[in-house]
Amino acid sequence: MVDSTPLCLIRINEINSSRSTVRLVAIFRAMGNEARAESKEVRILHTSDVHIGHTRGSGDSHSDVCQCPAHGLAAAVREHLVDVLIVAGDLFDHARLADETIVRTLEVITEPGVPVIVIPGNHDVHDTTSLWERCRHDVERTGVQLLDQLDGSSLVLASGRLTVWGRAMADHEPGYRPLAEVPPRPDTQWYVVAAHGHLNLTPDDAHRSSPITHEEIAATEADYVALGHWHVTTDASHGGVVAWYPGAPMGQPSNGTAALVTFDNGVTVQHVSVSGPENGCI
Repeated sequence: MVDSTPLCLIRINEINSSRSTVRLVAIFRAMGNEARAESKEVRILHTSDVHIGHTRGSGDSHSDVCQCPAHGLAAAVREHLVDVLIVAGDLFDHARLADETIVRTLEVITEPGVPVIVIPGNHDVHDTTSLWERCRHDVERTGVQLLDQLDGSSLVLASGRLTVWGRAMADHEPGYRPLAEVPPRPDTQWYVVAAHGHLNLTPDDAHRSSPITHEEIAATEADYVALGHWHVTTDASHGGVVAWYPGAPMGQPSNGTAALVTFDNGVTVQHVSVSGPENGCI
């Protein structure tokens, strides 16, 4: 039998169906957020070594400087209903990037609307000539929260339940210790420490720049230490303190993941996929 329904009514029904689907998605997300608020759960997406200016995503069409990793992280924040995004160093590959490239990255990663915390790494060190100083106005305008103090600084988030501490890197050299003199555990429910450096595992690592030791990780007494610098997912937990290198979200070497850290009755870490736009970032 031929459907005699006028084409205009079919189209209206399709539109209404599409709108209903969007409404349902929004309702289910809101219900999920309410349930998590009642349980006092906090979710962090921890990434590092994003290297905008070097890494290219898949697909055929890219900006002059590929923004696929930034888009992939923003998508992961939305997918996993993340409360805070932490970038533990090397968001950018070098300081020669044009201002408009830096601004575009900051806009993409803040677009989901959750707090974004960044510490400088060895590729985007924070000194008087750094890209962070050059684009300070744009950092502030986009709402990125840069931990830019060389002796460390902290932020309190998630309605006062979460403290994040980190130290800016001005020079990647053996005398710089990312986890030296971490302040005592605060009164907030959860404590996260962010650091960018090399985990010294043997005496042969003594010459390494920006060294981190297992003993320093344990001494933080944090609930989670968000590490950066190693591009491969690595468990660095020690002395009851959970600590991970999340792996680079894209590029080589890379696991193509980020760490989804959930704080509830305890701390759980899942390694979730980060995928850029299928057809590129233009």
